[in-house]
Amino acid sequence: MKALVKWGCGKENMGIRQVAKPSVGQNDLLIEVAAVGICGSDLHIWRDEKEHKEPVTLGHEYAGVVTEKGSEVGEEWQVGDRICGDLETEKGRIGTHVNGAYAPLLSIPKRLAHRLPNNLSFEEGALIELVTCMSYSAMYRSRIWPGDFIVIAGPGPIGLTMLQMVKLFTPRAVMVTGLKSDGKRLAKAKELGADYTFYSEDEPVKKVMRLTDGKGVDVCIDASGGEVAIKQCLRMVRIGGWVTVVGLWGRDFKTNLDMIPYHCLTVRGGWGWAGMEYDDQMVRQAMGWHSWERALQIMAMGKANLLPLITRKVRMEEWRDAFEALERKEEIKIIMYPNEKYMPK
Repeated sequence: MKALVKWGCGKENMGIRQVAKPSVGQNDLLIEVAAVGICGSDLHIWRDEKEHKEPVTLGHEYAGVVTEKGSEVGEEWQVGDRICGDLETEKGRIGTHVNGAYAPLLSIPKRLAHRLPNNLSFEEGALIELVTCMSYSAMYRSRIWPGDFIVIAGPGPIGLTMLQMVKLFTPRAVMVTGLKSDGKRLAKAKELGADYTFYSEDEPVKKVMRLTDGKGVDVCIDASGGEVAIKQCLRMVRIGGWVTVVGLWGRDFKTNLDMIPYHCLTVRGGWGWAGMEYDDQMVRQAMGWHSWERALQIMAMGKANLLPLITRKVRMEEWRDAFEALERKEEIKIIMYPNEKYMPK
């Protein structure tokens, strides 16, 4: 079968190759991939900015249909069941350390599978990781109270999902900041409920101070992976405020951290879901399962809407054009279809 594989350093060493059909272990499910989201971390791997195994088939935001199950899988899973899936295996992350979903078929341990509610599409199932990560970061890796003023730096898929999560806390106001090249994404932020949007180049710190009578915001969430954004976050948060970092920079940079001790700020990383604080894949699997189930409940209840984030749908053979469009910020979220039959007409 064909798969999108990263086999060496450099952008030129990634492409579609023939690979073997995945084997199905006793406790595994074989999934026919219906939809898979292109994640920003996939672009980081393409550019050699994120650690990964080589060769590896990319793709970790997936949903599909069970087509085969291992001999030890019980009646809880049947051929034809619709699933979306976690990505933490005993050997590492799907699409990073073990082969992922940029392929027609994917074999996963049964404990990674989550039943896709009937009222959610495959596309929504493929993007459930966004809600899993951002809901957990908002609830457990940030300190958000009703009535808070919150700034989200970065209007990409992560930032736009986080916007919907923090709105559930009934904040006083939410501002989303981004570069002038993020115009399309900032417009989407307004559509999804942002009270304010602001260009990073136009000094949002001054705007924040005017809106908060010089005190600063309660919480700033950096979802941008940009050097300017984290510097602005540290300057716009009030004394005793909170900064949560969920974006990846992919490189080193210099910044002044004096505001952290001077203003008694709390700065916290917000990567992933429950269990990510432990360097043990089995712990991550066990604890993370509940984060994914909670995210599915949030989606099924209609409290988060990811469909407006999808701005393009492509076949797997169009992957390079899709990656380049995301690099240029021409799109917000792109869904890929490794199996032609699931590609919308």
